[in-house]
Amino acid sequence: MQTQSLADPSVLAARHARLQEPHIAPLTAFAARLRESKALGGRLDLPNFDPESGGIHTEILLLLESPGPKVAQTGFASLDNPDRTAENLSCLLKLAGIGRRRCLVWNILPWQLSAGGVVTPTASQVRAATPATLELLTLLPALRVVVLVGGKAQGGWKFVWPELPRPLPTVNCPHPSPRYFATDSQAPVRALSALVEARLLARNSGG
Repeated sequence: MQTQSLADPSVLAARHARLQEPHIAPLTAFAARLRESKALGGRLDLPNFDPESGGIHTEILLLLESPGPKVAQTGFASLDNPDRTAENLSCLLKLAGIGRRRCLVWNILPWQLSAGGVVTPTASQVRAATPATLELLTLLPALRVVVLVGGKAQGGWKFVWPELPRPLPTVNCPHPSPRYFATDSQAPVRALSALVEARLLARNSGG
């Protein structure tokens, strides 16, 4: 199974070359608009969506916390980023039977807080990102279920769900960071169970 492949400059360049493919181009444009949003201060350090994902055809949205340091190096919110969190999530999705083209990785706070290390977003920062999350959801007409990965995404969803135009099933999933998995031996089991539940919800709701 190929993971962490965006560490390879040739793979990264090829991924950038695909940003205007039909399934991802609307999301590429959305990310570009968000980077320059005057309401959010403009010039945000915000990654692109991964062309290897389902793009606008996504059925399962994986919402994590905020972009990690490796995202600053690759410029993508991707299962192929060269870090253990992305690798753990990629492996869990495979075990859960969820193909790459059925899902999309993003963050409840989509812009980078620090390129030098992990910075935990505050509740006010997460709340400020709510309009961006709501706009993203309008670009995913095939979306069936949202997986809230980690406590920050789960807490931030409380700002999103009252504004939703239609109900969306959600599943809470432990964050797949290597540190958390190392301190809680049952976390990988719960994460896999959550992703299997998401797959079943997507299927039962027409996905």
